[in-house]
Amino acid sequence: EVCRDKYDAVLPLVRLLLHHHKLVPFVAAVAELDLKDTQEANTIFRGNSLATRCVDEMMKIVGKHYLKVTLKPVIDEVGYPTETSLGLLSPQWYPCLLDRHSCFSSENLRYYVDKVFREIVRSSISCPTLMCDVFYSLRHLAAKRFPNDPHVQYSAVSSFVFLRFFAVAVVSPHTFHLRPHHPDAQTSRTLTLISKAIQTLGSWGSLTKSKLSSFKETFMCEFFKTFQEEKFTESVKKFLDDVSSTESKEPSGVSEPVHLKEG
Repeated sequence: EVCRDKYDAVLPLVRLLLHHHKLVPFVAAVAELDLKDTQEANTIFRGNSLATRCVDEMMKIVGKHYLKVTLKPVIDEVGYPTETSLGLLSPQWYPCLLDRHSCFSSENLRYYVDKVFREIVRSSISCPTLMCDVFYSLRHLAAKRFPNDPHVQYSAVSSFVFLRFFAVAVVSPHTFHLRPHHPDAQTSRTLTLISKAIQTLGSWGSLTKSKLSSFKETFMCEFFKTFQEEKFTESVKKFLDDVSSTESKEPSGVSEPVHLKEG
């Protein structure tokens, strides 16, 4: 009601609330309002509302170091592949320009997707406590709004931590200070494919025939069939349980202070 464009207020609002330790109750309040207008569980927190934008900005500020320790080594490897990652494949088959004629590129892509996915699902101990508190609130609000959907508590969290955090950081590492410059065209294509894979793997219950058939590219549909194993779904579920828990975590040794003031 005050701002012509409410999103102009999001960043200073988030910084102010962080400073006064009031962000979690505020996000819970605006998320509850957001959920009142959500009619279907599968569209939960998918739009650009005040609630989702606040959580986005919070993750960028609070989760900066978390992203760095989780993804930067893998992102660096994509830009500068090692002999281990390329195996016995010749350089001309790098990067992962996946198409229906290149099984070698598919193998490379599988290697990187496996590695990024593995780093993410085992990183819950490093997730900042504030992010966990916010996810805990969102999870329980979603379960309350859709009590007959057992999966919504997970999709409420995955829609942020996978779709709006990790997947975005993979496809645009320079905007999250994971790389100094915008990636070249070939590396960017590889990162886009990895990001697509992480989004799909992170979406609770997404590895189904109906979901896979939604891919425009036939080769991507075929590629994801290799991930239709229960171990991937269980890994995602355990990770989402961990990052949306309010139980105290052991010191990870990777935290650093959050700077709210600039200039």
